[in-house]
Amino acid sequence: MRLRTKLTALCAALLLLVAVSLTAAMLWQVRAQSYDMLLESTEKTLAELTSEFQQSTYRDHPESGTALEVFLTYNFRSCGVPGSALFVDGKCLYAATPIAPEEYLDVSNWTTTSARAYVQGKHFLILGKALDIREKTCRIYLVEDADHIYAQLWQLSGRFALLALAIGLLGLGGVRLIISRALHPLSELTQAAERIAGGSYSQRVSVQSSDEVGRLAGNFNRMAAAVETHVDTLREQNQRQKLFIGAVTHELKTPLTSLLLNVNTLETVYLPEEKQEALLASMDTQLHWLETMVKKLLTLLSMQKNARLSECSAPELLERVQTLTGPVCAKYGVSLKTVCHADTFSMDSDLMCSALVNLIENSAKASSPSDVIEVLADQKGFAVMDHGRGIPEKDLARVTDPFYMGDPSRSKQSGGFGLGLALVKEIAAVHGGRLEIESQPGQGTTARITLPHP
Repeated sequence: MRLRTKLTALCAALLLLVAVSLTAAMLWQVRAQSYDMLLESTEKTLAELTSEFQQSTYRDHPESGTALEVFLTYNFRSCGVPGSALFVDGKCLYAATPIAPEEYLDVSNWTTTSARAYVQGKHFLILGKALDIREKTCRIYLVEDADHIYAQLWQLSGRFALLALAIGLLGLGGVRLIISRALHPLSELTQAAERIAGGSYSQRVSVQSSDEVGRLAGNFNRMAAAVETHVDTLREQNQRQKLFIGAVTHELKTPLTSLLLNVNTLETVYLPEEKQEALLASMDTQLHWLETMVKKLLTLLSMQKNARLSECSAPELLERVQTLTGPVCAKYGVSLKTVCHADTFSMDSDLMCSALVNLIENSAKASSPSDVIEVLADQKGFAVMDHGRGIPEKDLARVTDPFYMGDPSRSKQSGGFGLGLALVKEIAAVHGGRLEIESQPGQGTTARITLPHP
């Protein structure tokens, strides 16, 4: 059963209970007032009967005996009051009543007393009073029919029932309208929750009040925003995982190519012992760097930005980068110039080395033979500058997207996969910095890794 139906049924039950209670209270009050009015009029009649009976008895009366009882009966009958009865010393001398009043009312004192009786489906009001006449105890009763009170109550109850029904229907309609308006935001919340469950995480509801429902709507919107943010974060993490999975392959390519060339050289070309030792030393350096870099990338993929930052020497990093990029620069016929205006940085030297190697490799691919690529280290971070073909403006905003290649044919020719700049951007983010790229087609590109100030 829907909440709206439940609340409406509950309100209908409450309205019915209130209507019945009010009707019962009003009928009870009418009954009490009717009995009070009947009692008042009956008391007045009894007082008049008693007064007239006493006056007629004391004007002329026999001495005693049977003549006295006959006289009292005659005088009482002469008063001509319907529903009256006379008892003298416990003996009924006259009774014009539909019931025996002495069975329902015991007149034991000299004040007027009353009682109610229900006999054979009829209601009666009985009044009685005791008199002392000629050493005789006279008890006078007056019985009034009270059925007209209950007939009136039945008529009123029918009218009250119709009135209560009309008021109840109107009230129920108003209550249902109020409930519908009050629960409308809950319906919106339900629909919004269903849409969110279906994947529409941007769904929100309007907050139109400051009551409990309004606060619920506000909390729902905040929850939906948190869910959307969490889902976006998960999507971003998933994208980053894909990026690093591809980056492992990308990072393996350059050192493996260099190692293959060096091995081929050793196998096919005779070199003096000194050059062989230098070539083997270079291969050993590349193998160790390759092993360390693969471990770092895999750790970064599984541990989510667990780079270990420490104070590292900037000149040593640039010297290491120059050594690692020597084969790439030789392949494309460019030269590398390093300028260092900083001593140390808080960084992971292996990751930063990978980032600079990627930037230099991109610059070498975009440069012409005999061009000079400059690497600058200053207090703001690192910058790699070239004078190559540059990046078109339409591609500049997306070059850091994973697998994005502005010119796929050129990228395939150079062996690119569109992961280098995405990896550099991620490494900069690991260090709390950012990657900024400025480029003019035909004039060159400047890629800067800006690091936070200590």
